[in-house]
Amino acid sequence: MGVAGSTMVRMPSAPTLAAFAGASLMLILLPGPAMLFLVARGVAGGRRVGIMSALGVDSATATFVVATALGLTAVLATSALALSVVRFVGAGYLVWLGIGVLRRRGADAVTAVETPTAAPARQSDWTSWRQGYVVGIANPKVALFFLAFFPQFLDPARGSMTVQILVLGAVFVAIGTVFDTSYGALAGTISARMARRRAERNGSDQRSAKGRIAIGLTYIGLGGFTAATGTRAL
Repeated sequence: MGVAGSTMVRMPSAPTLAAFAGASLMLILLPGPAMLFLVARGVAGGRRVGIMSALGVDSATATFVVATALGLTAVLATSALALSVVRFVGAGYLVWLGIGVLRRRGADAVTAVETPTAAPARQSDWTSWRQGYVVGIANPKVALFFLAFFPQFLDPARGSMTVQILVLGAVFVAIGTVFDTSYGALAGTISARMARRRAERNGSDQRSAKGRIAIGLTYIGLGGFTAATGTRAL
């Protein structure tokens, strides 16, 4: 019994979890390009697209948590080339999304902005989730952030570091998911209401085009920011 008790895996203490949750909340609430990406997704595609995109981004975060727990992130951190490749892939994908929005024409383009609630019929939940996941997983700085952030809350006396990282990571992802999905949903809701009001006042294709251009440029700007700095807010 003594041996079993000494090897028992224990969860992080309540004070540690509380401190970690508080620190995570402050970090997640900081405005940044990731938030802007989700808002743009909600505006362009509506509530459902915004929510599914957020779930994709947070699924990527969960992937980084598991990679950190397994020690894979530490391996990635030793390769500047790997970090650069992943970063530029992410930047290129954002630019590609932006170009796709700018090239959208005709009724499809008008529908995407004027009636965002119709977007789920055009874009499946899987596509929205996948796009969010690719954007999230192509940001290796999240993994490096975890390498620096998690150790402050780990306690060797409480057993397996892997389990502790997974527990802390689950807390981080849960908090992030609540706020990220809220950003996407709120943006979609506001966009839908504004579109209805414009339609009631004679609806304007010109405004639709301007909105589409703004969204496309937002994606391209995020891609340029990611490529130039190698960082993207959580």
